Amino acid sequence: MSSFNIKTASLPADDYARLMEMFPKLVGKGFYDYCPTCKKAGTYRWQGREWECDCAMQFQLYLHYHAAGIGIRYQRLGWGDWKGDPDILDAIQLYAANDLNAEEGVGLFLYGPNGVGKTMLATLALKEFIKRGFSCYYCTFADMIEAFTAGWKSDDDKRWFDRKFKQSQVLILDDFGRHYSMTDRLPASTFDSLLRTRVQAGRPTLFTANMTPEDVSVGYGSAALSLLREQSLEEHLRGDDYRSNSVAGKLAAQLAIGEMRPIV
Repeated sequence: MSSFNIKTASLPADDYARLMEMFPKLVGKGFYDYCPTCKKAGTYRWQGREWECDCAMQFQLYLHYHAAGIGIRYQRLGWGDWKGDPDILDAIQLYAANDLNAEEGVGLFLYGPNGVGKTMLATLALKEFIKRGFSCYYCTFADMIEAFTAGWKSDDDKRWFDRKFKQSQVLILDDFGRHYSMTDRLPASTFDSLLRTRVQAGRPTLFTANMTPEDVSVGYGSAALSLLREQSLEEHLRGDDYRSNSVAGKLAAQLAIGEMRPIV
């Protein structure tokens, strides 16, 4: 992926078309007439000073992250925003820096209570792979089930499910198993089929879950757990509710004083 340059890279036609449906204000626009950070002022205020805006990079990151399912909040967060266990941060950064993990199908399994930063770390890792040219997609576990069942009635939706969920080189499944009964077999069978397809193709999946490995075994079967653990680095996150105590307060305070985080 060394020749890839996200600053000049075009989105696949299908991704671009879907993105324009989601954000009609972007139709026909380029970095020369739209910037998500400086709003074409040329500069933005961040960390107490004025910065010259690289509108082309900001626009391209904005497009590629949105096409990969990453919302604007996580687009503007970086590794420096992590306030949890530094050893876990080091492990995830090392994972995200190694192309071989994406090429050989090594995933992540991040589990722990609500708000400790599982989604943040997984998304930061995904962003690194996007910037190096890997096809990536973020979704919640519930979104996966919705997208899968939509394909029952629409060939276009089925093709989209296959391309994004089965064929993306790196996939995040966030909130794994959340809101589903242990006796509901559709989520379990869909997950098992998707995981086996991705493992056999050597495509990594990044999971975040409130469920422990033991809960996965009970709800989704020991075979699924075995596959998950064979192909993934496992990290147990503990600590305070990072989401409510840190990120939300920071964002609100920065906006209140007219600061704008760049997309990173």
